[in-house]
Amino acid sequence: MAEVKEITKEEFQAYEAVRASGITNMYAVPTVEVISGLDRSTILAIMEKYSELNEKYPGVRGGLAK
Repeated sequence: MAEVKEITKEEFQAYEAVRASGITNMYAVPTVEVISGLDRSTILAIMEKYSELNEKYPGVRGGLAK
């Protein structure tokens, strides 16, 4: 089984900044890669664990965390 990537707060913030901007559909992963600076595997891991990451890093959604 492949190792599960640990998502950092900074990675989640980068993803969330793109999502909150509404600039692109988040399923357009190549575009999200360019805008966020994240790689494909990180983006897909965030999508898969989005709810868990929201709980782990409270305040990131909505831009409240610094």
